[in-house]
Amino acid sequence: MNSFATGFRNRSPLVMVAAALLMVPALVLLQSFFTSGSWSSVPLHFWLRHPHDDPGVVSWSVARLKDDPPRAPTVFIVGGSSAREGIVSGASLASDIRRLGGPRVYAANLSSSLQTYSQSLAIADNVPAEDAWLVVGISPNRFASNADVTLSQAVGKGMLLRSPYLSRYVARTYRKYRFDPTILPGIFLYLSDLADTYVRSIYAGGWVGGPYLLHRVDGKRPRSPERKQRLVRGWYRLRYPAFKENFAMNVGMLEQLVECSRKRGLHVVLVELPIDREIIGRQFDKPRSQYVPRVRRLARELGVPYLDFNADLAMSSEHFYDLQHLTKTGRPIWQERLARELVLLMQETDNEQDPP
Repeated sequence: MNSFATGFRNRSPLVMVAAALLMVPALVLLQSFFTSGSWSSVPLHFWLRHPHDDPGVVSWSVARLKDDPPRAPTVFIVGGSSAREGIVSGASLASDIRRLGGPRVYAANLSSSLQTYSQSLAIADNVPAEDAWLVVGISPNRFASNADVTLSQAVGKGMLLRSPYLSRYVARTYRKYRFDPTILPGIFLYLSDLADTYVRSIYAGGWVGGPYLLHRVDGKRPRSPERKQRLVRGWYRLRYPAFKENFAMNVGMLEQLVECSRKRGLHVVLVELPIDREIIGRQFDKPRSQYVPRVRRLARELGVPYLDFNADLAMSSEHFYDLQHLTKTGRPIWQERLARELVLLMQETDNEQDPP
């Protein structure tokens, strides 16, 4: 026992090097367990850190898609919480696409609260790309994402997804994480949070990690018009400064997202996410005048559609819980229009690919 303790305390350089060499294979295996999609063989329930764990759910869902790809054409939606609340479900969207004359598809909503364009890029770099459509949600909030949070996705902090494309871009453009080609920092952070969930569950006498709640506003009374106006003023006070500070970075990341997706063969569609036009009116003209022309130019230069059908929908403020999150009554309306637009784009693509 004394010999073992003495060896354990030995700080000889050779001993330290040997210990490090033994750890390297273990770390490689740990990362591979997550990046290969193998971890999705363990049911999602056991990976949830809390009932609102969007990043955990999206990461696990992408891993499941890698490990067991759908056999049908696919539609993936990425965006923030307004995209998450924008449709009923992936299965419901797939049903609408089929009902409106489109093909049988597998659809998945891979949106999450405060999802950055870098996280969307990591998703796009990992989902099955064959015969796949990527719907990218666009909104003012997505251009206000913090730089540190956005760039840290390169090491897996956010989504447990490794994107070589993102890592190269962040290292080349921002000189960040140049010597950290892994997502181990994100894995360790995730497992630390998960361990805390298990400890809290022991003390609570029951699982506190779930069940996962997809739609957070269901069962809640929509905000009053007065409260919604206060939210508009609050956005300018709290979010607009971040929008101005991070706008250029986020536009650049959106461009990289589209380019990465197209190189992988994904059909990209940029879509303006739901917004309560009845309350907002022209109050968001300032941020829109900055990002809409840039997104239009980007879409034109890269050859992808940029859709904004919100003004065409028969929707009132009652369909919104707040400024951007749809209620149960609003989701089917927005989802059906999205499905209709996707069917038209799919048919156009089929016609272009058919031989003359």
